[in-house]
Amino acid sequence: MLAAQAADELLNISGISASFVLYPDEDTVYISARSIGSANVQMILEPLGGGGNTATAGAQMTGFTVKEA
Repeated sequence: MLAAQAADELLNISGISASFVLYPDEDTVYISARSIGSANVQMILEPLGGGGNTATAGAQMTGFTVKEA
């Protein structure tokens, strides 16, 4: 997905150690998260119903806008 690629590319910016890309599709907001080790993105997205691993995670939030998410 393009959002996952964007999350990966954001880590190439100097000083960025974690990235979160949110994108809407109808009534669902998809979240793609990446980390280079200093943040555990899985732990951040698990309470939102997401999963993954320390460096790569994702979640879906239905019934929310990007701003609310």
